[in-house]
Amino acid sequence: MTPLGGGTISACLAVRNEETVIERCLRSLKGSVDEIVLVHDGECEDATVEIAAQYGCRVFVQPPLSPEHQRVFAYRQARGEWLLRMDADEFLSDELRSNLREVVKDPAANGHTFVWPMWNGERYVTQSGAPRLALFRRDRIHVLGLPESWESVDPPIRHWPYLIEHRPTYNNFTLAMIGTKWRRRALTHARSLVSDFAELPKFNYRGPEDWPLRRRVANRLSPLLILPAAVTRFLIALSQHHSHYTWRENVRFAAYEAIYAAMVQAYVAKLLYVDRDRT
Repeated sequence: MTPLGGGTISACLAVRNEETVIERCLRSLKGSVDEIVLVHDGECEDATVEIAAQYGCRVFVQPPLSPEHQRVFAYRQARGEWLLRMDADEFLSDELRSNLREVVKDPAANGHTFVWPMWNGERYVTQSGAPRLALFRRDRIHVLGLPESWESVDPPIRHWPYLIEHRPTYNNFTLAMIGTKWRRRALTHARSLVSDFAELPKFNYRGPEDWPLRRRVANRLSPLLILPAAVTRFLIALSQHHSHYTWRENVRFAAYEAIYAAMVQAYVAKLLYVDRDRT
C-alpha cells in the first residue's frame, strides 16, 4: 500500500446502515480530505454503500463485529499521513472545512481536538462540549479495539475552537436508548472484556500482552462490582466534564454513563457465571 505523502488526510469511518445521514457526512469531507475509507460492519441492508461509492470512497464490507474492530481495520487501510476519525452522524462544520489543511500544517502537534457539542435529535443542548480527539498522525496513534476506548496519541495534542457537528436523528440520552442501543452496546463491550486479549484488534499498539491484573480481578468479582462500577463512573464523569457543561447537564450525562458502566459489569457477570453454568 503506497502512502499518499506528507500532509495528506484520510477520513476513516466505521458504519452500519446509515443511509439517512451518511451523505451529509461525506459531502462535508469531499474536497477536504485526500481519501475516505469507509468500512461497513456486516452486509449493507440499505443504500449506505451505494452512496459511499458515489462519493469516491474506498469501501470495505467486513463481517459484523463492532465499530472498534472496523475502525482499526480502516486505520490499517488508510494511506494518508493524518487520520480523521468520523462517525456517520457527524460532519465538518464550515469553519473546520476551511481550516483543516492549515491544522495539519502544525509541525509540532501529533493530534488535534475539536469542539463536540451534545445534540438531542432536534437541537444542541450544550453550549460547547468536551474536546473531541479526531485528527492524529497515523504513526503516532496507538489503538486497542475495545468498546468505549479512544486512541492514545503521542503528545503534544493541540485544541482548536472549530466544531465537529454531531447530529444524530435521535436523542441518545433517553431511557428508551438505554433499553435498546445502550443495552446492545454494553453486551458487546462485556463480550470484549471476557474475550481472549490476543484476539482484540490493535493498531500501533504498545502495551501489555494480556489483560492487566485489575481487569482480571474485576471480571472475577463482577457480581459484586456492579454498583461500585456505576458510582466510580459517575464521579469520574463529573470530574472530567465539569468545565464543559452546566451542572445540570454534567449530572445528567454522568448518570447515564454510570448506568452504562453498571450494565457492562452486569453483563460480564452474566457471561462468566450464568451463561457458563448453563453451558
